[in-house]
Amino acid sequence: MKKYLTLIPATLLISACAKQEDIDLLQKELIELKKEVAQIKQNQIQVKEDIAQLSKRVDNVSKTASQNALELQKLKSFGKVEEETLPKEGEERVKIPEKPDRLYKYALDAYFKGKMEEAKEGFKKFIDKYKSSELYDNALFWLGQIYYTEGKYDTALKTFNRIVTGCETGEILDCNKLPAAMLKKAQCYIKLGETDKAKKVFQKIIKNFPDTEEAEISRKQLEEIQ
Repeated sequence: MKKYLTLIPATLLISACAKQEDIDLLQKELIELKKEVAQIKQNQIQVKEDIAQLSKRVDNVSKTASQNALELQKLKSFGKVEEETLPKEGEERVKIPEKPDRLYKYALDAYFKGKMEEAKEGFKKFIDKYKSSELYDNALFWLGQIYYTEGKYDTALKTFNRIVTGCETGEILDCNKLPAAMLKKAQCYIKLGETDKAKKVFQKIIKNFPDTEEAEISRKQLEEIQ
């Protein structure tokens, strides 16, 4: 009888140890599960952030498309430039339209046809005569773009800066080209080796126009020049 009584505590001890091992195992599994749940939550947060970023990019593309469509609509509303105002082979001098709508379209047509001198002359004339036009900043932008493609970065910088300054002072009322002009201004600084000035402009674009395509390009270019 004593022998059996001695065996009972030993059995209980073994049983208790087994239960403790089970508890330890369950606790480990619980910790692992908690880690997995935390990781899933983190992944969900990342997915939400990715979706938000993607939505912003979609909005930016839509906004750019809308602006382009608006400009195209303006150009279409101007009608076709009359044939006699267009450049012809063999002519030394081409008659440039006088009306603002036809003049702007004439210059833009020349630009996209690669006739930079004619485009430059047309945009300069538009800028001199029609400062109150809603296309004034557009004309300045395309003129700056011509200088930029010609490698005249100092002149391009001054032209793009006219848009920036004009919008800041209120001289230019329609500033749809402001973010693009600021971006080109920063790129001019890079070409001229003035990296610190370029960084400041990129940062200003990101701050003032955070959800634009220009801001996205600015972020990438900031990373490249850091």
